Amino acid sequence: MKHGQWMLNGTDGDRWEACEYFDTKEEAIFYGIELLTEYNSLDNKQRSDYDLSDGLNLYPDEHENIYTFFVGQIEEVEFPTEVDTLLENIAQCVYDEVGECGEEYLNDVTQEHKEQLSDLIYEWAKQRDYLPACFKIEMVEEIDIRSFEEVAE
Repeated sequence: MKHGQWMLNGTDGDRWEACEYFDTKEEAIFYGIELLTEYNSLDNKQRSDYDLSDGLNLYPDEHENIYTFFVGQIEEVEFPTEVDTLLENIAQCVYDEVGECGEEYLNDVTQEHKEQLSDLIYEWAKQRDYLPACFKIEMVEEIDIRSFEEVAE
């Protein structure tokens, strides 16, 4: 899975856990249509054995036809740059410890030094595999397979 790819989900929920990823929206939609068209063509016994979890993160317990799914684009979660907050917290700790003597502590940190600290924290997180492994889904669209000519109810 990588930034910019597309994936499918059976619902428009917060958790998108399908295992299939696509380079284009069109590929994803085509795959979703194929899955549901095949699923809808099966009898109830065959449907109970048909796996929609990898492609659509669906676990249907009823054996009714399914006509809709959602497609969305994967967007990586950026590693936060909270250097200003970090420096403020450090300065506050010093102020809490010594009072007025620490009032100006870290007020003169330059932008260049803040960027260096941000880079250092990012590299630390990257080296130790602490970068966010989760992702966001953007540009979500509901697809109704009945709107495609080649799919009949």
